[in-house]
Order: sequence, then structure tokens, then C-alpha cells
Amino acid sequence: MDERLQRGVDAFNAGQFFTAHEIWEELWLETVGPEKLLLQGLVQIAAGYAKVESGLRGGALKLLTRGSQSVRAFGPVAAGLALADFVAGVTGDVERLRSAVEPVSLDIVRVPCLRET
Repeated sequence: MDERLQRGVDAFNAGQFFTAHEIWEELWLETVGPEKLLLQGLVQIAAGYAKVESGLRGGALKLLTRGSQSVRAFGPVAAGLALADFVAGVTGDVERLRSAVEPVSLDIVRVPCLRET
């Protein structure tokens, strides 16, 4: 596993969504091949949770939805990451955000943990 992918996982799991986004985006810019789409999805998901933190429902929904669709395409495991539960968690958060009547915040979601295989 690329060291930057791992640093992004660590940042994401620590709730540092913008930092994870930045780390993964740097790696995404250098990546060619099929893993580029996986990284793009991770970048979008991290940015989506950063939008949740900022209270921006529309941007969060757009990024979390697109990101989860990209990551889901890789199946349950890719690049040393267990993706099935992660994608299910993001999808659940999309539904929670859609149905929330209160202002958007991290209190509404249950950010999933991204785990290695």
C-alpha cells in the first residue's frame, strides 16, 4: 500500500477529512490506471464529510453519493482496503443527510471507518 494512501486512511479515520482529501488528491494526481477511479471516490467521500462538517448539505450529498458509487465499483476489497462496509456506511449517511430536518452536522452521520484487509 502506498504510504500516502495509508496516511489518508489514518487521517480519515481520525476525523481529519480535509487532510485525508488533500493526501489522497495528491496521490490521485500521480496515479494512472483503474486505481485512479478508486482514489477519486475516496477524495470525494473525504470532501463530502468535510462539507458535512461545514454544514453544507447539498455539497455533502453530491460528493458522498458520487464517491460511494466510484468506490462501490471496485467490489468488497481493493488496494488493500476493505470497501464493502465502508461503502455501506457512506450510503447510510447519505440517507441520513437526505432525511435530516435539523441543520447538517457530523452529529447526523455515522462516519464509517476505512479498514485495511
